[in-house]
This record gives sequence, C-alpha cells and structure tokens, in this order.
Amino acid sequence: MTAADLAAVSDLAAAIHPDYPEDDAVFAERLRLYPAGCHVLARGPVLEAYAVSHPWIDRQPPSLNDLLGAMPGRPSTYYIHDLALAPAARGSGAGRAIVAQLAAQARSEALPTLSLVAVHGSERFWQRQGFAALAVPELEAKLHSYGNDARLMVRRLDADGPHPSSKNIQALYERHATAFDSDRGRRLVERAWFERFRQVMPKGADVLDLGCGSGEPIARYLIEAKHRVTGVDSSPTLIGLCRSRFPDETWIAADMRAISLARRFGGIVAWNSFFHLTPDDQRAMFAIFRDHAEHAAALMFTSGPRAGEAIGSYQGEALYHASLDTAEYETLLAAHGFSLVQHVVEDQDCGGLTVWLARMSAG
Repeated sequence: MTAADLAAVSDLAAAIHPDYPEDDAVFAERLRLYPAGCHVLARGPVLEAYAVSHPWIDRQPPSLNDLLGAMPGRPSTYYIHDLALAPAARGSGAGRAIVAQLAAQARSEALPTLSLVAVHGSERFWQRQGFAALAVPELEAKLHSYGNDARLMVRRLDADGPHPSSKNIQALYERHATAFDSDRGRRLVERAWFERFRQVMPKGADVLDLGCGSGEPIARYLIEAKHRVTGVDSSPTLIGLCRSRFPDETWIAADMRAISLARRFGGIVAWNSFFHLTPDDQRAMFAIFRDHAEHAAALMFTSGPRAGEAIGSYQGEALYHASLDTAEYETLLAAHGFSLVQHVVEDQDCGGLTVWLARMSAG
C-alpha cells in the first residue's frame, strides 16, 4: 500500500464495512507507522482487497476508529486491524493468501500469534484460517465498540508450518536419483490420462513437464507422440539423464516454484511432483501455470484426495506430500483462467492417484 491508495482503501472500507466506519486518518496513520503490514490487491486500476496490520500488545486490541500514536516498544502479537475483500475477490483464494502473507510478516518479527477482532459474522472465515475465539471478560466493553457479535480471535504461529520433511524434497531426489530412475521403471501406467491430456491440448503442442524426473516414461511417451518437451526438475542428476536420453529436447535443472521461462506451452503437466509442494507453494503455482499456458492449453497434475499432509517414505527417508481440498483447487483453477475437464479421486485404474485435468480458457 502507498499513500496514493488511501482514497480507494477508504472507499472500499465504506462499501464493505458500512457499520464499522473509520476515519481516513486511521488508515493513513497505520500506513505511516507500519507500511510493511499494509497491502492492497488490485486488478488494473480497480482495488479488490486491502489488509492493514501491525505488531501490537496481546489481548489489548485498539478500539474502533482510534489512532495508535506509535508502535509498541515490546509487541507481543501481530494484530490484523482490517482485511476487506470486494465481491470480485471472494472465492478466489485471495483471503487465504493474504492471511498467509501476514503470518509470514509476523514470523519475521518473531511474534508468536496473530490476533484480531472478528465482526459482522466473520468468525467462521477466521476459524477456517486457523483462528480461535478467546474469552477475555475484561475486554467486553471495548469489544462492544465493534458490535455485539465482536470476538477476539487468536492464531498461534509456533504450531504453524509444514512438516520438516517438506524442506528435504529436492535433496532427497538428488541423493537417490539413480535409484528413483530404476524404481520408476519404463511402464506408463498413466497412459489413459496422458491420452486424455493430448486430446485436450492443441494438436502437436509443446509441453512443459514440471518435475520431469529422468524423462522415463512420461517424457518419452510425449516425444514419441511428436510433442516437443521442455522438462524442469530440481535434481541435476535426473536432468542429466534426460539430456543423455533425449538430447533434442530442452531440459532445465530448476525449482518449479521459481521458473519464469518467458514462453507459453500448449500443455503443462506436473505429474507426481506438484503434490510434494507445501499447501502455500501449491497455491502459488497456479500463477506459474497461468503464465506459461497458451490459450486452450491443457493442465494436468496429481494431488491428494483431501486437504492435509501425508508423510511417506523413500529409501528410508521421510517423503513429504500435501494437498488442498477439492473446493480450493476448483477455485484456484477458475481464478487463474482454467476450466475443469476431469477430476478423479484415487483412480484405481491409475495406481490410486488423484488426478486433475483442466483447460485454459481460449480467447
């Protein structure tokens, strides 16, 4: 957020929170005192969301429409003063993404909790973000300044974060690259899904294979079907195997979460690789899918059957998997321009994998 955004922020606040009016000076002061906690989400010139937040004192929420004067010298919580979403941004995953960003800011300040006052029936939204209502009798009078249904809510951050094995994926596959190539084998048990993938994407389209492994058997199938393949994998050893087997294709040793190839593809696949990412990294990948997809491109990836983490094992080491829930994947696809073609949970004809196949909107 910058000072130039303040008028639009005030307008959106008045539209979203008409029963909780705050002076323009309140937003201006929060921005001046703690700009790192003030953010906007805009689509072109249109403001779709804003967040105002800052370090504060635990169990001492400011009263509605009060100026702070200064940031506390010894803060003990990270306070979310306001988060507002215009109707166009609701259901897009923006709210969850904004809360994740604020949680990251709180961690950077070494603060143990996020806290806020939930108003106007928003308690259920905040519960879905990991917050719980906290009963503090001495705060009742202050909370009533926000309305009779106001609730102080807190989310602890010390229990947040993915399983530690989520940080070990790249190193694990590099350590065991040769064993993985052997164990993966050459049989394409996923053939039916890749035939559907080819039917959805434009004929003869170039394919971006994210988490391509050793190129066997998926890249081989696509190459033999006359598609040019660009493969990305974080393991240099696996990429080396791809280059030795298919020297005419493009192979890139890189983290899929950070790629920006400045070109688009008619097909994008993240088969048995996407589900190794943390939930927040999975959410962020949809922008990468969109930015590399041609009009009418096919997108196919595998996930878990339900939201949560699952820790498997490979070569005696913990192997991380995670998934969002079905509704959130559907929302993320739609928000990034993809329409769902087919989704099967634990497909027994494909080793029990949960598969998503979508198409980028044409035109």
